[in-house]
Amino acid sequence: MRHALTNFGLILLLTAVTLVSTGNAAVKGYGSPKAIKGGTFTIGYPDYPKDLLFYLGFDEPSEGINGQILETLLNQDPDTYEFTPGLASEWTISKDKMVFTFTIDPSAHFSDGKPVTAKDVKFTWDTILNPKNKTAPFQAVYESFESCKVTGERTLEFKAKTLHFKNFEKLAGLIILPEHFYSQGDFNRAFHTKILGSGAYMLDSLVQGEKIVLKRDPNWWADKKPENLGMNNFDKLVYRAVPDYNVQFELFKKGELDYFYFLSAKMWSTETEGPQFQKNYIKKLKVENDTPFGTQGFVWNLRRPLFQDQKVRMALTHLMDRKRWIKELFYNNYVEATGPVAFHSVYHSPKNKPVPYDPAKARELLKAAGWTTAASDGVLTKNGQRFEFEMMMDNPALQRLLTLYQEELKKVGIKMTIRSYDWATSIKLGDDRQFDAVMQARSRDVDPADFAVGWGTKAADTKGSPNTSGYKNPELDKLADQVDETFDKKKRIPLVQKIDDILGHDQPMSFTYEASYFRLAHWNKFSFPGKGYYRYSTWKNVFNTWWLDPQKEAQLKEAVAKAVPLP
Repeated sequence: MRHALTNFGLILLLTAVTLVSTGNAAVKGYGSPKAIKGGTFTIGYPDYPKDLLFYLGFDEPSEGINGQILETLLNQDPDTYEFTPGLASEWTISKDKMVFTFTIDPSAHFSDGKPVTAKDVKFTWDTILNPKNKTAPFQAVYESFESCKVTGERTLEFKAKTLHFKNFEKLAGLIILPEHFYSQGDFNRAFHTKILGSGAYMLDSLVQGEKIVLKRDPNWWADKKPENLGMNNFDKLVYRAVPDYNVQFELFKKGELDYFYFLSAKMWSTETEGPQFQKNYIKKLKVENDTPFGTQGFVWNLRRPLFQDQKVRMALTHLMDRKRWIKELFYNNYVEATGPVAFHSVYHSPKNKPVPYDPAKARELLKAAGWTTAASDGVLTKNGQRFEFEMMMDNPALQRLLTLYQEELKKVGIKMTIRSYDWATSIKLGDDRQFDAVMQARSRDVDPADFAVGWGTKAADTKGSPNTSGYKNPELDKLADQVDETFDKKKRIPLVQKIDDILGHDQPMSFTYEASYFRLAHWNKFSFPGKGYYRYSTWKNVFNTWWLDPQKEAQLKEAVAKAVPLP
């Protein structure tokens, strides 16, 4: 099954195929009975995972890999978002919504054959909540729970200490680790090169820093369940670390990668007209669904005195010529972002409008903040301090955007130095808070919650937490608690909108742009049911219903050999 922590905007993908009656729900299936097992599917990622475990890595590579190897208590239907069985076959929720019970499927076992028990769930719980472990983001998410108690060999009871409308969802998304494996060594250090789970795939091999190969588990406990017909069809999944995005695209066009996720709108719009695309060897796939797309922006380290004045941060936002960026750099693939809530979401505040590009207003705000004099080289000064800082970058594709921004800042007397780091170094510097500013992505959820995790006062002082900026606001802290405790969506919407307004005003992060769909391409040798994706599919799991089609593969090979187009 596909793991995810939905609070961070990660979607659980159900591996199901037909209508099946279970203890708590009817599971609808999405795989095809025509699917054929076999072949290898190779995917490129921007870097090697920080750690094989998502609990420790907390990055896209570890998320993608763990989603194939490890499983969660429950899954979510990719079309309805309803909960369906995972490792747990049954569950209950008390009337006061404070007590939750789960029963582990009696047939569930890890890839080494040992059964999944309630003790494994308890071990997982105790491990990620242990303050000695580097699992700060998950500790913040699960702090609303009081206890996890084993009540039988396969049964557990969780008690919440605070009311939270997503408590059940958080538990459903708990990624279960085998105690007999992960208790053998220092959790933070001993498992960088090994991983064990109960999912459809298992680790086959790895080359540190280069690639990770997974193989389909021939003894996967859920493989024969009718809801898994037509799922997990590839014999092997290969995850290649290719830090240079352009190199990754070239490898894809050469056929060394089977699948490509477009981060660059320019690449999608102007670099997909080559012979492989024209001859239909490679097919583009525009995925328009209800996945809560993330956003990007400049995170200001409020621990630095330079960024502690709201007027300064708003001035920095007024200097972002986003309309120009979206048109010239992104070919109108995006829209302007305004905050942590997607612009088209019902939770978005209509009052939180895009901050306009306005250099005159920026100068006015900077003057009001005391930046009134300039050094001999034109850089603004205040009490002897120069207005200069470093912008950390870990993606070469952002160089042009940052250069344009750098030029706008220079016009008003601000010196920004663009400093490039590899992804792993950038993450470490961010976790250690050793940066001035950084271009950072933010994920989103269907129903926003846990604003305290990314923006709360407590998280600001927690090393490695998602509150990278160090933002603190007692009013937001209070609203964040109210959002989490409100079960009625109609009442929750105005609370989230107020948070949206506050962050739009305070600008701890200057949001840039956001997508309304995601862009993929794949070699024309795969088949899939329907459109190839579902309402809540993501780029990391959309291929779980795909298969290598022998007929298409043969036709592709013949067409390439003869240099003729495919129909």
